[in-house]
Amino acid sequence: MRKTRLMSITAGCILALSVILITSSCMFLPPEDSSTLTFEGLSLAWSDEFDGASDAPDSAKWTYDLGGGGWGNNEVQTYTDTRTNSYVSNGTLKIKALKSGSTWTSARLKTDGKYSWKQGYIEARIKLPAGNGVWPAFWMLGDNIGTVGWPKCGEIDVMEYSPATTGVNKVFGTVHYATATGTHDYRSLGEKIDSTVTTAFHTYGVKWTSTEITLYIDGQKIGTPFKKMADTPWPFDQNFFIILNIAMGGNLGGTIDSTLTQAIMEVDYIRVYQ
Repeated sequence: MRKTRLMSITAGCILALSVILITSSCMFLPPEDSSTLTFEGLSLAWSDEFDGASDAPDSAKWTYDLGGGGWGNNEVQTYTDTRTNSYVSNGTLKIKALKSGSTWTSARLKTDGKYSWKQGYIEARIKLPAGNGVWPAFWMLGDNIGTVGWPKCGEIDVMEYSPATTGVNKVFGTVHYATATGTHDYRSLGEKIDSTVTTAFHTYGVKWTSTEITLYIDGQKIGTPFKKMADTPWPFDQNFFIILNIAMGGNLGGTIDSTLTQAIMEVDYIRVYQ
């Protein structure tokens, strides 16, 4: 969070013992880079800190997508709701993709039907899995997906990671929507390369207003905000729910490393400010 810092003016700027009066130019520390995230006007509306005593994700906040079938992207995993693929321990949520024989299982948690939000700042602190073929994501879909379908419902990808197809250590955000004719279109929110994305926790968030969506990584603005366009429907004026998952392979995940047998994404917290 940016805090405006001002160096106090010191009365002792004048050297009293000098015969010649010397007035020092009292210096001010400039404000931090304007691209730093601010929480002005926002307060914490919802969070999951994953500090509960149970090893199961809080069922009052989370439900699951289940099954396989490629999920529209030729992914290879089957999603389960078992503790094998998702569990809470030592203050973090673990989503674990696991290979057994030639098959993969994983988990896809969502707040759909439990909680959803319109605008604000949404952030998660995450450590990503390593290995070609992994495709972890922290993203959101419009509540009306069941009636209008995708992409008319809108999609906000706060963070995706796919080293096999987009590059090792590169994380990125994207928005998806329908054009005026109903066809799918998307825009990049930005990307960042950081050699520690799989070994350390980083924060990934979006600041979402009535007219634009901005990506932040570790509190710094990344890329270019996506702004409302006059000639394109704006699906981002409704509630969206949160999704956390690890997909394996598929159109964006790419070829899975044959030596890879598991991949774990750790989530320290998710917080929604409005």
